[in-house]
Amino acid sequence: MQRHAITFRVKAESVDAVRELLANYEPPEWTAPDGTRLLGTSIFLKGDTVVRVMDIEGSLPSVMAHLAQQPSIQALERALDPHLAEPRDLSTPEGARAFFGAAMMEHVTTRVATFAAVDR
Repeated sequence: MQRHAITFRVKAESVDAVRELLANYEPPEWTAPDGTRLLGTSIFLKGDTVVRVMDIEGSLPSVMAHLAQQPSIQALERALDPHLAEPRDLSTPEGARAFFGAAMMEHVTTRVATFAAVDR
């Protein structure tokens, strides 16, 4: 499993609207045509900062391209646009690459607990 996160800021007066949009959008199809799987997403909001975490199995570029074609994600992104602190253009591959390149957080570490089997 890989974990990736992006962050972006929203207008202070839009925090409640953004919270509502992010809590209630229709989930996308979980599997891309090449078999890459989106295992889960989490969205965090602190003040005017949003952090979106994605757990995937497979290729990040593949899942990003897949999500960009999902109607529910397209609708969510359009609804978010007027609330963003910094404008973006996701209508072209270049614009999407620029946004995600700037928004992608550096992955520092992931720690996963391992538990030994206990004989009973």
